[in-house]
Amino acid sequence: MHNKKGKWKRCLAAVCLCLNWTPVQAATQEELAIQSEAVVLMDALSGTVLYEKNADEILYPASITKIMTVYLALTHGSADQLLTASASAIDSIDRQSSHIWLDYDEQLTLQDACYAAMMASANDASNVLAEAIGGSQQQFADMMNQAAAEAGTRSTHFANAHGLPDPDHYTTAYDMAMITRMALENEAFREVFGAVTYEMAPTNKQAEVRYFASGNEMLKKGEYYYEYATGGKIGWTQDAGYTMVTTAEKDGITLIAVVMKAPSTKSRYVDTQTLFDYGFSHYKQITVPASSFEDKTVEIMKNGNLWAEASFHMNADFMILALSEDDPSQYTARIEIQNESDPETVAAFAILDKNGTEIARQAMEKELVMHDVSFAATGWPKIQQALDWISVIVFILVMAAFAAAVAARLTSRKKKRRD
Repeated sequence: MHNKKGKWKRCLAAVCLCLNWTPVQAATQEELAIQSEAVVLMDALSGTVLYEKNADEILYPASITKIMTVYLALTHGSADQLLTASASAIDSIDRQSSHIWLDYDEQLTLQDACYAAMMASANDASNVLAEAIGGSQQQFADMMNQAAAEAGTRSTHFANAHGLPDPDHYTTAYDMAMITRMALENEAFREVFGAVTYEMAPTNKQAEVRYFASGNEMLKKGEYYYEYATGGKIGWTQDAGYTMVTTAEKDGITLIAVVMKAPSTKSRYVDTQTLFDYGFSHYKQITVPASSFEDKTVEIMKNGNLWAEASFHMNADFMILALSEDDPSQYTARIEIQNESDPETVAAFAILDKNGTEIARQAMEKELVMHDVSFAATGWPKIQQALDWISVIVFILVMAAFAAAVAARLTSRKKKRRD
């Protein structure tokens, strides 16, 4: 069984809400005592880089590659999907590298393979996932590269699902933070990423339970334990050095720390804690409730007729990463309407200003009601109304003429009688 840390307090809807907003400006970066070649500290909600060192330096990722592997497997597959270990999945890796001794034609669930890849850093399980999801290891690598681009990476190319050395397999600290940020949107991924222990059930080839424990020591009681840590993956090869991605949550803020090419196991943990301590001491979360943005309705006219009604409202709060010294009174809310004359493109944006300067915007939810403004719906009724009025007027005139004629006849008869 797995033991996950229940510290993911910001719901997925809130994360998705803010993916497109312009993040708050990071504080002026201090000089931290960082030993790793490259690091990034990122706010998971907004994507703001809070601290960086050589963030765009191209380096080998080693097994933190498996963050992408597990994310794609959980996104495109199902947990109970039964996978079969092929000869190509087993024989294409160095048996001296990390693996769980999968046997030929051994069957395991996709969930088991994901925990094996994440926690035991199993290269054989990673290949099994790649072949099951991508059809082949190369096709899966293509999927990884497409997903990396969608995550907003700048200098990443994957050649395999496990991270063993390959000249065409590289990334950056910034890109790994962005990949992790994307993966965190998947709840199943967060469970695997944050697991401390896991028991893999016996298979058709293995009668014993396999026991896994997270390789990230910040999740486990011990020398490098970090009480706010919520997930992590480590990696190492001779060329990559010590790599690690860790997430931590405190006071509603989730941070992603990436360290690459650390000189030792200890240095990657010390650097990561230094990054987290810096982030949590310099930033805080400010929540601007959805009620701060009033509902808006825009009436759109066409040829003098009501063509459409567009209603806008906010359905979730704005959660803003702010500097620790900021006061909530510095932030004000307003709404901006765009394309007010076009039902298809009319849009409303909830905007946050800090000291009068825009720092974030989010599209408001739109409800559109269209009205028929065709001739049949607008012109013809008016003509019918006009004809009706003409008919009434003609009737009145006829009746008036008739009454006048009758009155004249009566007057003539009275005159004859007098004569």
